[in-house]
Amino acid sequence: MAGFAEDLISILTSDAFSTYLRDSKLRLVEVDVIIALLVNACMPFDLTFSPGTRRLTPAFQLTIPLNPTTRLSFTINLDGGASIFNIINR
Repeated sequence: MAGFAEDLISILTSDAFSTYLRDSKLRLVEVDVIIALLVNACMPFDLTFSPGTRRLTPAFQLTIPLNPTTRLSFTINLDGGASIFNIINR
């Protein structure tokens, strides 16, 4: 279990998670980095994607089970960039 805790701390202190904690938005490349870190550490996780709408930004829901009764859950909004409406209103 000590290895699991060390791996989890390493992942949670990575640049990608630091960016998420600062902005709660990430680029797709940074989400890929988090997935690669989790897979490399052989850590179980669930990831779901919501493509977004005109009202909601695209987002991922990442859940990392710590034990049978405890989970860490993160909602990661994707950095959407400019939309056509931002260009029209300028």
